[in-house]
Amino acid sequence: MIELYSIGISEETIKNMLEVNPEIKDLSEKEIKEKVLILEKFGCFNDQIINIISSNPTFLSRTKGEILNLVKTLVDYKFRTLNILLDSNPYILNLDPFEIKNYIEKRVEQGELLEDVIDDLDSNPILFNEM
Repeated sequence: MIELYSIGISEETIKNMLEVNPEIKDLSEKEIKEKVLILEKFGCFNDQIINIISSNPTFLSRTKGEILNLVKTLVDYKFRTLNILLDSNPYILNLDPFEIKNYIEKRVEQGELLEDVIDDLDSNPILFNEM
């Protein structure tokens, strides 16, 4: 948990995070750093990383593979500014790739253009909560 303090998350916020996800206390420093590095790799700035992790502490319990598969799905659908998207709705990181695919495919089957669905999700990240 030292890593959470070192990136700038306050003690009070960490206490709140532990209430939501008690597993955090069992995560190694390496596991937390790994998640931070993944967010950095996708262009997240420190303030965005703090927001994402403190808003969605369950993200820290996901495996690297789960996160990378999810992000690959987003990239495959041509989401380009992942740092802004994830900062706007950190709970996207709790989704599985099939949930995104099913949601998008359903809207396309209803006659919407794929590009329009992606633009809608990109400009309204709260729509990911419908998945």
